[in-house]
Amino acid sequence: MKEHWYLVASLPHLRFGEKPPMDGAGFRASCVGHLSGEEMATIEAILENREPKAGGTPAVQWWNAEVQLRDAVVRLRAKNRGTDGTQFLKPFEGFSATIEKMVADALSRSNPLEQEEDVDRIRWMLADELALTQPFGFSGVLAFAIKVRIAERWAEFDEEAGKEKVEELILSATTEEIETGTKL
Repeated sequence: MKEHWYLVASLPHLRFGEKPPMDGAGFRASCVGHLSGEEMATIEAILENREPKAGGTPAVQWWNAEVQLRDAVVRLRAKNRGTDGTQFLKPFEGFSATIEKMVADALSRSNPLEQEEDVDRIRWMLADELALTQPFGFSGVLAFAIKVRIAERWAEFDEEAGKEKVEELILSATTEEIETGTKL
């Protein structure tokens, strides 16, 4: 097992809900020269929210937990809508009752934004657990990649931009209603 002492020690601390002091591009650049080609490919996949094709046990563990989390979300949302979501479920190895319970708790909230936040907090917690297995090994680096992706996502949310988008959707819907004479 190769350790990445210098790389991990040089990474900034990330906090959920705060703008990351380093973005994905900066993190990628920091990894060059420290990680193998296979490890870099895994980091790229994680930052792009894709299944890693390599990366060994830590990447496989992460991806199985991620797929279980996504499947739990699909099952609960489908159930709440009275539909069948099985066509969207993906296979994964292992099972965590904790993930299922945490997702159920997250989706029990009435506010969709709070639901999304809670689901990403679950991911953050899973990344913390992954880092504990090898804090200065590839698991620690992989956990940072997971967290920086989550932190970047939340940093992109902007209340004013969201309000503008809602106004745009309302205007578009009402314009279409007037033009077609149909009620939406």
